[in-house]
Amino acid sequence: MVKIINKKNLEVMEEEEHKAFHRRLVYVLVVMLILLFGSATFYHIVEGWRYLDAVYFSTETMTTIGFGDITPKTDAGKVFTIFFAFTGVGIVLYGLSLMASHFVEVREEFWLERLGKIRIKHHTASFWGKLKNFLNYKGDTVVKSYEKSVARKK
Repeated sequence: MVKIINKKNLEVMEEEEHKAFHRRLVYVLVVMLILLFGSATFYHIVEGWRYLDAVYFSTETMTTIGFGDITPKTDAGKVFTIFFAFTGVGIVLYGLSLMASHFVEVREEFWLERLGKIRIKHHTASFWGKLKNFLNYKGDTVVKSYEKSVARKK
């Protein structure tokens, strides 16, 4: 069964997709914050760092900056950092890719809407027809004059 999509349904679908995107972005942001402050709490307890230093290290790790000025000293901290780095970097990159795709889609919608407003004149004449008109070429008169000249020679 073919579902016919009119302009109103298309706008509703686009709005729903837009809202779903924003929900996904909020979810990723919440997960990033939970991971950031959860790992900071872990480092604060296990490594004995000040909470600000723990948040700083977690942010540094999640964003792949890695200055190296603070490093975990305990084995538990090192093992946790291994898993935290893969998870944190993955989530941050996913969030960045969501934002980038959103900006690309918004820009694409802008240009499609803008191009939709441009009125293009439709010409039914072909290129050769336009060329003939430009050169004032009348095929039937040329044929008739040729036939007359051939008839005179006979």
